[in-house]
Amino acid sequence: TSREIRTLSYLLHPPLLEESGLVSAVTWFVKGFSQRSNIEATLTVSDDFDRLEQDIEMTLFRIVQEGLTNISRHSQSLTARISLQHNPAEVVLRIEDDGRGIPPEKLNGLHGNLGALGVGIAGIWERVKQVKGELEILSNSNGTTILVVLPITEIES
Repeated sequence: TSREIRTLSYLLHPPLLEESGLVSAVTWFVKGFSQRSNIEATLTVSDDFDRLEQDIEMTLFRIVQEGLTNISRHSQSLTARISLQHNPAEVVLRIEDDGRGIPPEKLNGLHGNLGALGVGIAGIWERVKQVKGELEILSNSNGTTILVVLPITEIES
């Protein structure tokens, strides 16, 4: 029980995120996710990925958590791919799986009733909207891709 509480505490507020930044925290989370879920998850990060404002790093970390949780719960995929790309004006997060996809009638909820898609996608949408970003979800019977683009301001190291 103590170990589960400790793990949950780290997942809710990972010290690595504050201390070492997004890349370290996501690397740690993806590795743990793979071990816990038996889903082969890979992470690709652009070489020049710098520290970002704390709210942007937290937003991206939470989206990775929710995206991978959704893959584990719903997709039936054996793989997940996460990529983080950085340029001076924006950061691009892509989360992909090879699962069964989101049914079209649910995916249409993005343009109306977000609640129909469940708490996870609605949470991602709200986080993206809060930082004036863009969200695109592409899905078919061969898998789902969540694409998030957030405007950024780099912080001084």
